[in-house]
Amino acid sequence: MKKNLIIFGLLFTMVILISLGFIKKEHGNVKVNTYIDGKLAAVPIESTKGYKVANINCTNGTTAKFNYSTWRLEIAAASNDSTCTIEFVSNDEKNFADYLIEKVCTTTPTENHEAVDCLVNENGYRYEGSNPNNYVLFNNELWRIIGVFNVATENGSNQNLVKLIRNSEIDSLSWNNSYSGNWGTSSLQEQLNNGYLNATDSTCAYYANLTKTCYFSKTGLDEISRNQIESVDWHLSVVGDTDSPVTTIYSDERSGSDKWTGKVGLMYPSDYGYAVLASSCSRTTNVSRYYTSDCSGENWLNTHNYEWSIAKYYNGLPMVLGYVISGTDDPSSYNVRPTIYLKSEIKLMGGNGSYDNPYEIS
Repeated sequence: MKKNLIIFGLLFTMVILISLGFIKKEHGNVKVNTYIDGKLAAVPIESTKGYKVANINCTNGTTAKFNYSTWRLEIAAASNDSTCTIEFVSNDEKNFADYLIEKVCTTTPTENHEAVDCLVNENGYRYEGSNPNNYVLFNNELWRIIGVFNVATENGSNQNLVKLIRNSEIDSLSWNNSYSGNWGTSSLQEQLNNGYLNATDSTCAYYANLTKTCYFSKTGLDEISRNQIESVDWHLSVVGDTDSPVTTIYSDERSGSDKWTGKVGLMYPSDYGYAVLASSCSRTTNVSRYYTSDCSGENWLNTHNYEWSIAKYYNGLPMVLGYVISGTDDPSSYNVRPTIYLKSEIKLMGGNGSYDNPYEIS
């Protein structure tokens, strides 16, 4: 998603653009006029004030797009003495979670194309199949929507929240620098909720007691994204046996009182299990047999690499996801894809969820 664009500022910079009229760049002068509800703006527009972009027009071949993830106007192909006019209007769209719940499939999809744009109600509202339209621009990069789930937040209330997972891994790391499956005290949990969450470089474990520098200042979360994440309770009960269907594993994950409260976690084994199209891989199939093409090939969460989950196995070891799901005492590194819950007030700003036109939120 990285593009070679001339970026004209954050909120504060937009004030300068409005007051100074022109900003001088290598590719010439571009004047930016900002309108809010039909009136020329005299103050900056904040991402938290419930506005969305209705229209952007530029003259002399200049093109521009508004990036909600960074709250910036991105200008490309700038030409001399051109003008870009950006119009904001009040956003009366539903909260993102409510919007997605309204997209629940009216009938159970039996083919991948039937599951592309709707969510299936299976212990939460989930995207399933080989490649649904569940892409979202978050942290100015592609993430994907696992679904919408009713979860307990840190303040004690239960809310329907959108659950996201990064489209690609941030690194290959160890779960812990010992043979422990306790997520709350694991080195990986600490790295994700300190260095990664705050975009600061961190010392990471990558094989038993070996360490390396994780450059989270480059891959970590920016301030806008960081403030869009809800702190929630993550269930950490032991998964008894992978020779069980996903329905049993889902129950296992939530069978006890063991929980961790925080912002950045990993996906559950049940997330991985439910992401496969049920008509292709029956819900009675034991997840230990998900290596078959009918299961692994119809599962959008399967990256064909091994990656960590947040769960622990019956023997207390962390669980690895891939073609099969299993516990491991191997201290080697596996892929890490951060998983988060968005705050309930997050709204949809644009996009249709496809790879080329991901949802934009604010």
